[in-house]
Amino acid sequence: MKRSCLAITLSASVLMLAGCAQSFQSLSPSHTEKASAEMLSPQESLQRARRLAWEAALLAQRPPHPAERWQQARNKWRQAIRLLEAIPPQTAVAKDAQQKLTEYRPKYNAITQRLTAEEMATENFEQAQTVAWQAAVTVQDPPHDLQVWQRAAERWGRAVRLMAAIPPLTTVSEAAQQKLADYRQNYQAIARNIAAEKDFLSRLETFAAIVERLNTLQARALTGQTEDPIGIEYQDYLALVQSLQSLQSDLEALPQAATNPAYTDMKTAIADYEFALTIWQSYLRHKAANADWLQNGDFFNRLVPLSLIDGDRLLERYDVKVHQGSREAKVPLKSAVWAIWEKADDHVRASRQKASIQ
Repeated sequence: MKRSCLAITLSASVLMLAGCAQSFQSLSPSHTEKASAEMLSPQESLQRARRLAWEAALLAQRPPHPAERWQQARNKWRQAIRLLEAIPPQTAVAKDAQQKLTEYRPKYNAITQRLTAEEMATENFEQAQTVAWQAAVTVQDPPHDLQVWQRAAERWGRAVRLMAAIPPLTTVSEAAQQKLADYRQNYQAIARNIAAEKDFLSRLETFAAIVERLNTLQARALTGQTEDPIGIEYQDYLALVQSLQSLQSDLEALPQAATNPAYTDMKTAIADYEFALTIWQSYLRHKAANADWLQNGDFFNRLVPLSLIDGDRLLERYDVKVHQGSREAKVPLKSAVWAIWEKADDHVRASRQKASIQ
């Protein structure tokens, strides 16, 4: 019997949790426990309680353990306590029984906490893995728009919180720490994608604002509200195109910008505006070379010889009417530029639609 008591005493440090101050609450014994206690003498009840406590202590040694083992240990502590509580106070062993009760109840509470922690850890671990799988599936087959990346980030964040909440000294705590590092890394990668997507959308909005300004100038020119027939002077248009080119360079520096669904249409639109600029520049060179006969009457017509520009590209991609002169075919600068702008505007709308910008 001394050996059993020694084993129980040595196991106390294993069973007690740091800061465990939960008070023991008496639980109603089962019919089986009542019958068992009534059939034993007080001395036998004390001996059996000590035996159960020793077995419970052995089960709790060298944690962590799965919930089933903690439950077994908890049941033994509970049975031991029930046996001690059934010993009448007037018996010879009543004092020993009360002393053991003061020892066993905190240990029962400690085991209960370990059982609760293990069950919560297992549940969190399983839920975290499920949510992580959902997050990974969400971003399969990129590219994706901002809403998809944000949905994936929300799921990775939840998986991280679930793993981080797993208590230490549980059967899954070590594996949880390993997965937690992976989950945080995945969350940070998604966060970078979200930041890049927001940056892309911001630049796309800037781009769309420039395009809207060109559309407004064209509309004002059509109604005679601007002095220039095209709606904008060459130097101002050159500055706008240069700003678009700068935006494109910034976008290309962004991670995964080239794979964004809106990028191709945006790049095509910028190429259109650049093409219109080359035609305008060709006209200005033509005008400078023929200043002796190209007088102010050309201010509204501004005819550009097809031989000086990429005529095939202009005629194939844009709806521009050709003027057949006595010497060579020409196109009006205004109609050529406006036709290209309208085609570019189609690409801008497509880009905004793919980027889910309303």
